[in-house]
Amino acid sequence: MDVKTGRAETWRTLLQRGVDTAAELSDGLAQKLGAAADPRAKLLRKRRWALRAGWFFTFATGLWTAVTAVLAMWSTPVWVLIITGCIAAGAAFWATLAFLRYRWLRATPLPPERTLRRLPPWGSAARQPMAALASAERGLFSLLGVMQRSQMLPADELAEVTHAASLTAAAMASTATEIMSLERAMNNAPQSRSHLAPTVRAFAAQLDAGARQYNEMVTAAAQLVSTAPGPSTTAQRYRHELSGATDRLTGWAQAFDELGQLRRA
Repeated sequence: MDVKTGRAETWRTLLQRGVDTAAELSDGLAQKLGAAADPRAKLLRKRRWALRAGWFFTFATGLWTAVTAVLAMWSTPVWVLIITGCIAAGAAFWATLAFLRYRWLRATPLPPERTLRRLPPWGSAARQPMAALASAERGLFSLLGVMQRSQMLPADELAEVTHAASLTAAAMASTATEIMSLERAMNNAPQSRSHLAPTVRAFAAQLDAGARQYNEMVTAAAQLVSTAPGPSTTAQRYRHELSGATDRLTGWAQAFDELGQLRRA
């Protein structure tokens, strides 16, 4: 019986490791896909490619111009000079377009920067609220991009909303790290579970509250964006609602951060 029990325990451990590895790989893939779909990263990639294309075609223009000049000194037939000259002119045309595109992309404001982070492991009390935060972050920064391009809010108000979102996300990420540390302690020392479990539940409740506050701000931002073609009075009302949700979220994040500092002290 002991041998069978040991084998079953071994298989259970291996299965759990396989599940954990698969979950970690899926989270890593999701993080990479999220980074690739980030509007800010997309715009920066477009700028880099436009600049590289501009310099490439500039080099090609200079090269084929030099080739044409050398061939002209060698009394090359005219039709050959026409071909090389046309290639140089075509390269100059594409270089001009590439630099004009780069200039236009440089004039386009960058979307707000979004921090990409890995989700807590499956089974963690922090995973569900942090997954809700990640989803809300994607929605909020898409809405901020729309408001920035359409100039629905002044720059200082957009910066205030972005700051509140970043402050809340940082506080929640710090709390999620603490939860995962406590959960590892409970797994390594089962006798500590009765003492640490209430703290984990309290932290998880705080994360849920933060996710709800964050979603309120996202909802207010979505309502403001939806009133773009509507009357100004409705837009003004939703603008006040967004400002209030931002203030509440900032207050929650600051209070929770101060509470965490007191706990660490």
